Amino acid sequence: MTLIRRNAFTLVELLVVIAIIGVLIALLLPAVQQAREAARRMQCTNNLKQLGLAIQLYHDAYNAFPALRAGNPKGAASYAGNNRLNARFAVLPFMEQNALYDQGMASAVGSYDSSDPIWKSTVDSFLCPSNAGPTESPEAPTQTAGIADYYFFAGDRPYRSYPGGTYTSGTQNSGVFLNDAWSRMSSIIDGTSNTMGTSEGVRPASNRSFGAIVTKPSATSWLPVSLTPLYDRTTKQYISTVGVFSSQPLRGFRAWDGAILFTAVTAATPPNSVLISDGTSHGGSQYLLSPTSYHPGGVNAGFMDGSVRFISDTVDTGNQGANYRDYADTSSPSPYGVWGAMSTKAGGEAISYSN
Repeated sequence: MTLIRRNAFTLVELLVVIAIIGVLIALLLPAVQQAREAARRMQCTNNLKQLGLAIQLYHDAYNAFPALRAGNPKGAASYAGNNRLNARFAVLPFMEQNALYDQGMASAVGSYDSSDPIWKSTVDSFLCPSNAGPTESPEAPTQTAGIADYYFFAGDRPYRSYPGGTYTSGTQNSGVFLNDAWSRMSSIIDGTSNTMGTSEGVRPASNRSFGAIVTKPSATSWLPVSLTPLYDRTTKQYISTVGVFSSQPLRGFRAWDGAILFTAVTAATPPNSVLISDGTSHGGSQYLLSPTSYHPGGVNAGFMDGSVRFISDTVDTGNQGANYRDYADTSSPSPYGVWGAMSTKAGGEAISYSN
């Protein structure tokens, strides 16, 4: 009888093949994930470039940059439209969102109104694709009013929420974007390529997690060196002594609201660090608001010349124990290194930064 020999893999050969496939997957998976994040970061960069272009077009139309909170400039000390709406809303016509803008201007409500469609709207161009945060505020989810991930630079000091100011005399903080006041291109003495205008912020998963704004303990000073330890980068949680926002919409969950915590970033503390208030609601009087992102190692920032750069978490932040300059001083160098200098418009610093 003739035996027919069948060609097949032995058990050992199958195990070797499976092991090789497993090794290849282990090697390729991180590369695939890195490629996906690179694509998301590129899309985020493009979003910030689009926002930067809209800001320039706004300036062409009004001879001023949009205010953090207010309508469009109208005369010396007044504004047109809803003073509760913010700079994101102001640039909507220059991002092909005229219908949403017209709807908001027509309603002109002075505070949050759950029945007003403008408060519920989300524009995809204001969303970073790497932001894995929730789409409803973990605190007060019914008060979520559109989501947004991009913010406007207010400078390198604790930002005063309601400092006042007018179109002609409003010099409040060291950054380009002001509260109820409009700066002009001519005010950017440091040069548009050296001055940051926009950056990003994550939507927090809880009122104590990464990206959340917390209340400074009363015994802690406002100096960056005292504030940074309040956040644990390992656990991505704030320490237990900070106060938290309860039953309040968190940062990122009111896209069009002109309250400072929903609109601004500052550059005293490093990127991806603390966001601090002196209150437990969006009515706090002072804020330090570090840009945050899920991009590994840093954040994207839009400059006033329309360019976008990736700013490392290890960017030079100068003397973190230095006192803030007086609010009346808008032209002295920032004490917070390259990071602080890039957030001011008239500090006169010689800046050299490459990522």
